[in-house]
Amino acid sequence: MDKLISKLVLSLLLGSIAIGATAEERPRPAEESWMLFCEGCHRPDGEGPGAVMLQRRFGDERMAIKGNTTLAPEYIKQVVRNGFLEMAPLRPTDITDAELDLLIEFLRTK
Repeated sequence: MDKLISKLVLSLLLGSIAIGATAEERPRPAEESWMLFCEGCHRPDGEGPGAVMLQRRFGDERMAIKGNTTLAPEYIKQVVRNGFLEMAPLRPTDITDAELDLLIEFLRTK
């Protein structure tokens, strides 16, 4: 049983190393990044702490980040990399620059 667990752990570790090594070669799809990093707080229905904070700060027309073309790509990058209020920053090991560019394109579509 111990050998089986050891082999399973080793397989998982090697698999995660292989995935990490190819992240720049095959960026995560934008929709996956959206679901992983954004949607929980910036839900399209206006719920979630990020949407509520943006609504209070900027009004209804700017509360959603998905489909919001008023947010400049440079601003989104700055917020993602440095955080904003309660939003923690995302490091390049969380989301690569290529993945962030894809995410920004995705956010600007309806």
